[in-house]
Amino acid sequence: MKKWTRRRFIVNGVRASALVVIGKGVFNTTSGQIEVVKREVRLKGLPATFRGFRIALLSDLHASDIVSDELIGTAADLAMKERPDMIALTGDFVSGPTKFLNGSIGGFKKKNLDSCIDAMANLKAPYGVYGVLGNHDFWCGPEAMKTIMDEFSKRLGVIWLRNSSVTLEKDGRKLDILGVDDYWANSCSLNRAYDGLDPKKIKILLSHNPDVNEMIDVERKRIDLVLSGHTHGGQVVLPLIGVPYMPSKYGTKYAEGLVRDGERQTYISRGVGHLMVPVRINCPPEVSILTLV
Repeated sequence: MKKWTRRRFIVNGVRASALVVIGKGVFNTTSGQIEVVKREVRLKGLPATFRGFRIALLSDLHASDIVSDELIGTAADLAMKERPDMIALTGDFVSGPTKFLNGSIGGFKKKNLDSCIDAMANLKAPYGVYGVLGNHDFWCGPEAMKTIMDEFSKRLGVIWLRNSSVTLEKDGRKLDILGVDDYWANSCSLNRAYDGLDPKKIKILLSHNPDVNEMIDVERKRIDLVLSGHTHGGQVVLPLIGVPYMPSKYGTKYAEGLVRDGERQTYISRGVGHLMVPVRINCPPEVSILTLV
């Protein structure tokens, strides 16, 4: 059996997009095809005051020439309609310069970032909007990363969690929100994010890449819920074949949805944008609304 490489993923993804497929169907950049996924997440020991706390998760915007401003704007509007208490943005705000097929797909363009932020102008929540960076953001380089963070902070009030944490307080009870740099980046540090926190309190970790679960296990840190993206749910899910390429060492375990590892849970969004080809097959873009219970 031939190994599925990234090159073969692109070629076969383009071919497959021309086919009539069964299942959820072929999704292009049409904003009306975004799915709002609502899930209850049961956390043992959750303070009573945080029961019913709603988190909107937006991931993998991939602002680029092949992701429309309308798609990103609609995702933000759909999130706001749910009146979330907090918003989590889990990386890949742009498409970094990843080389495929002897060329380059993506690459940082300030105009794409500006239009992306304009489309999300109404994004806000009473307990804040928090962000972490993804692998494509890192691949754009330090200057682009600084621009991304500065612009999102200035125009949307995003609080960046780069190996750091914040503590939310409601009626005297507390909830820790942590964030780490992308798992593939050398700067990723769960220890720094965890520094000074009470291990007995509920902790929610924002990490672009769900493979951060490996680090959590190795370092034996208490994390109750991980919020991630990165996988796009596979983006192209072919009948009978399944997902041609999944950027995770765990295969399809962390492809999408809610995954449990003992007491810890991870929610993986399929993301809003797309990469390499302007199409999704049997894998619609997603806005996630998670209610803590």
